[in-house]
Amino acid sequence: MEIRHRLAGPAGTLHTLLVRLRLWASARLWALRSARARRHLRAHTRGLRPVSCGPLRLYGRTVADYTAADAAAADLGSVSHLLETAGIPYFLVPSDPRDGAPRHVVGVEESHRDQVLERAARHLARTGGYVGAVGPDGDVTTAVLWADGRLPRALRRAPVLRTGVVRLGPAGQVLGGLEAGCDIEFWRYGRESAATASTDPAWLTVPGRQLADVFGTALIAPRRNPVSEVLPVTARQPARSAAPRGVPTFAPFAEPGMHEVRFPIDAVYTWVDGDEPAMAAKRRAHQERSAGVIAARETGASRYTSHDELRYALRSLRMYAGFIRHVYLVTDSQIPDWLDPEAEGLTVVDHREILPADALPVFNSHAIESRLHHIPGLSERYLYFNDDVFINRPVRAEHFFYGNGVARIPLSPMKLGVGAPHPLEPAPNSAGKNAREVIRRFHGRYVTHKSLHTPHPQLMSVMREMESHGIEELERTSYSRFRSVGDVAPVSTLHHHWAIATGRAVPADYRYRYVQLGTEDMERRLDRLAAGEDVDFFCLNDVDTAPADRAAAHAAIRRFLERKYPFPSRFERRAQTPSHPGAAGASGPRGRGIWRETCP
Repeated sequence: MEIRHRLAGPAGTLHTLLVRLRLWASARLWALRSARARRHLRAHTRGLRPVSCGPLRLYGRTVADYTAADAAAADLGSVSHLLETAGIPYFLVPSDPRDGAPRHVVGVEESHRDQVLERAARHLARTGGYVGAVGPDGDVTTAVLWADGRLPRALRRAPVLRTGVVRLGPAGQVLGGLEAGCDIEFWRYGRESAATASTDPAWLTVPGRQLADVFGTALIAPRRNPVSEVLPVTARQPARSAAPRGVPTFAPFAEPGMHEVRFPIDAVYTWVDGDEPAMAAKRRAHQERSAGVIAARETGASRYTSHDELRYALRSLRMYAGFIRHVYLVTDSQIPDWLDPEAEGLTVVDHREILPADALPVFNSHAIESRLHHIPGLSERYLYFNDDVFINRPVRAEHFFYGNGVARIPLSPMKLGVGAPHPLEPAPNSAGKNAREVIRRFHGRYVTHKSLHTPHPQLMSVMREMESHGIEELERTSYSRFRSVGDVAPVSTLHHHWAIATGRAVPADYRYRYVQLGTEDMERRLDRLAAGEDVDFFCLNDVDTAPADRAAAHAAIRRFLERKYPFPSRFERRAQTPSHPGAAGASGPRGRGIWRETCP
């Protein structure tokens, strides 16, 4: 029925189906032909496990630790060592800093292709590494293990190859798959490319018949890069790259680009354990005197319950955002028992250090956010995280800021609505409406959209400027002990739109997933994230989980997070690290088959 439906579909569907079937059949045939070599590889190489990447059947290597940056450096190191020991000249090709993957690219002259493949097959066959052909969209279209022996024609002729290792966590989960690795581009001389220049590559502006005369001795790239696809002899002065440090390249490729961020970026987290008896008693005592200012769901127990999210949020930061200079954790005379407050790169900041004494104690995130820019030593540009916000895959500093310092703002498609703030509406709506009034008063602009629950790029100069104006709503928020309809949203709606109105920020696209705890679709959304959903960030938000559902929700997200982020960050006391649930079997702790050993 499915095939009949696809055949009757719109034009092009049949062709797509046939292409997919052909790729699947080719991959299966290759796997059968190479079965003996794979059995030998697995028998003689420890730590390998079979994985599926779509129709492709590869092996992954179990690793003892993982960060995306370290993995990329290791893959580059393997390729560099291979080429250097073989005496094959190569050069680092710059990648787009706005591309999240920290993947490195090296260029090699086309004349060295056979030598590269022969040496690679000989030296990488015992590692369990793969080699794949990279398509025009940057994805791997087909891949095999180096141990499989002779490469298929599509790989032997591909203009760009990717090689690396599929890295697995302790329970067999894929941490880095075919989206990682190191790319090898085969560059041709102009005289070799002249015959196909009229159709490929399309980016050349010089007609093909003139290419040999104009660019005969120039090196021509097989695809785009941020600097230049044509390197004449005069531009090929040897140089060394700054990052990664010391890799051979050419002088134009070693220069910092306009988009590259070269200023420090810190991260700020806010955290509280509302279940701790003394904290809970203090909150109840003040809450009795503050009743009725806003809907009960905004001050309920779920708002202050710790599901240990911070531990895994910091792990996600370490795994996928290696550009962060320093982490500041803002708390109320508390630290998690697993946290090492003396860890390198971490500063614990108490509310007393940044909030007025007569505003304490405070149980309102809006009030705390209004004073984050008073943290001593904080960089001018920083990222603000709630402890329930996680990084899902590698991101770079350029995801949040342009090279000139302009912030990239995560505006939501959801609107604030119109009318006055109301105690029964969600607190972000009320706080956003109040911020809208501030922006209208100072800048004559009308704010319509909320912000996503993602990392928030912040400019200290914007926060200080707003504070210097003595904005009544902002000052009132600093003294708002609990969430109130009179609050503003300091680090989201107010900061973001003030920055946009003054030319210091622009809206940007953030790929994001929201998961609310205790809802019917919670497990389905977690399953999608576990399977490698195509998002940069996700939020596990506990809005008003029913007491009867809280224990089950807590257990589900703990299993998910431990599998997603299995390795401790440097901020943890190592003896406190929890065990890995589900490590005994690939089907996972829930037995529903969602923890498949597949590439995202």
